[in-house]
Amino acid sequence: MPRLVRAGQLGLMRSERLAGGQFASKPRATRTEAFQLCCAPQQGMGRLYPTHRKHKMALLGVYVENSTQRLKQFENWLGRDVDGVHGVIGAASWGDFVDSSRWAVDSVWGPTGREVFWSVPITVNGANLHSAANGDYNKYYKQVAQNLLRSDDSGPIYVRTGWEFNGDWFRWSAQGKEDAFIGAFREFVDTFRSVSDRFKFEWNVNEAYGGMDPAKAYPGDNYVDIIGMDFYFNPQWQSYDGAAAFAHIRDQKYGLQWLENFAKAHGKPTAYSEWGAQGNNAGSFVKAAKEWFDSHNVVYQTYWDSDAAYPGRLSDGSDSATGSAFKSAFSGRSSNGVDWDSDAGKDNSGDNDSGSGSSPATGNESEAPAETPVATPDDGGQNGSGAKASAGWSQQSWGSSRSETWHGTDGNDWYQSQGGGDTMHGGKGDDTYSIFSASDRVVEKAGAGTDTVTTWIHDYTLPDNVENLVFYGWGNANGNGNGLDNLIIGNDGRNVLNGMGGNDVLTGGKGADTFVIGKGQGDETITDFRRAEGDKVNFKGFGDGAKLSNDGDDWSIRAADGSVTHVTISGTTSLSSSDYFWG
Repeated sequence: MPRLVRAGQLGLMRSERLAGGQFASKPRATRTEAFQLCCAPQQGMGRLYPTHRKHKMALLGVYVENSTQRLKQFENWLGRDVDGVHGVIGAASWGDFVDSSRWAVDSVWGPTGREVFWSVPITVNGANLHSAANGDYNKYYKQVAQNLLRSDDSGPIYVRTGWEFNGDWFRWSAQGKEDAFIGAFREFVDTFRSVSDRFKFEWNVNEAYGGMDPAKAYPGDNYVDIIGMDFYFNPQWQSYDGAAAFAHIRDQKYGLQWLENFAKAHGKPTAYSEWGAQGNNAGSFVKAAKEWFDSHNVVYQTYWDSDAAYPGRLSDGSDSATGSAFKSAFSGRSSNGVDWDSDAGKDNSGDNDSGSGSSPATGNESEAPAETPVATPDDGGQNGSGAKASAGWSQQSWGSSRSETWHGTDGNDWYQSQGGGDTMHGGKGDDTYSIFSASDRVVEKAGAGTDTVTTWIHDYTLPDNVENLVFYGWGNANGNGNGLDNLIIGNDGRNVLNGMGGNDVLTGGKGADTFVIGKGQGDETITDFRRAEGDKVNFKGFGDGAKLSNDGDDWSIRAADGSVTHVTISGTTSLSSSDYFWG
């Protein structure tokens, strides 16, 4: 069963799916991954690349638990056929591994005529990566390759293996076994290619806050056609605001932007083999995901229309608002498929790459760099709910568990601490700091851009010269501004927000929030006062006999000394005595 691992290791992990194997003695519908792959090299030819991918939309796939009936239901609900379906091979034993592949081709997906994005385990119960790297399981790989080859008469056959290896829930976890994983992946690819050069292979990462550097388990450009990632909307760990949650997934250490940068550095297209949205307020998350797919070099993406292991099913109508957003985004046609160009035989560095799949590459040119490359992010549009499709950072940096000192550039920089008590010096641009410890310190100069702190900790006061504060998660939070005009956004818990000086904008989010309006602190704006959620306004420091009046949603508080403070409570033209208190 999938699980959520709290921020600190691989935050937002969702999986642990293959707990007992996919098809035990008899094949059964079960949950596992969307697998896909891309361009495999042909013998003696240059490495294959898709042509003109920037001008095509990503292929739309769906996971429906190996059920043809569920596939029909999804397509009827969406009003179009999908481009591909996510098929899963079993892993209870090597016998199950081979038999389930035959069953999936002959009895399940073959008769539908649909293209299949195959997820093929790299090991099964009782097997291990070291033996796989030694070639001990190649005979089983070959039998599955022969079966999958029968699933389609022409064109590429997409396969992913060893998915989400950077986590610890699958038996093929690469944590501490990076070399063995690389060897196993290469044996798998070489064996499949010995059957046909039509197989295209995806190297797949789970989005993560931290943990192992996935680049250390990269098997080399000769063995990877598509670089993929799985991600899910988990509001309990991200934010109940879909746009904010998507931005969190995009910007975390091994998130969507990391993936696109890594793929760009290796000259590969990308795929999002599993993604899902839960709940009825995920429309902005779906919209942001669609804009991300459209603005990057994505071959395919597969939606998790299932409640097995993750509550993402939309086709049953249970989350109608989110479902409507999905239909609006994806009911149109995708591309007509991927064109693979065999003439492109150079990697990103310009060195020739033979692409031969007959033996592992021996030079360093096939290895991923130990440090993840940070390329300039692609420009992206802004979705209607405020989540950028691309952040446009000049520099992205991550701290460690140690105390570190960081210095930004003159551009827009992004820094994420790891809770080590870091000191972060911003530059002249619009900088963002992701804070995970109360001992982290942000240093900004006056007039040096519009800067933002995002944080999970529950009590934070903006330092001097930083304008914006955004809380993630759901725990109760106390947020305080400074003397500037601040924007403070709460999370989905019970927040207490106080802009302090300046003309501040306060947004509580879900939960029973308290907005503190202090005497003489400036003209404040409360954007989302919700009586039904238990929101309150605390008028603080006005003295005995203070009076409250309004003109529409513009409220005036006359203090005991005769001074007047103004606050706009957007859309609220009346307050009962239970809506506010004096303090």
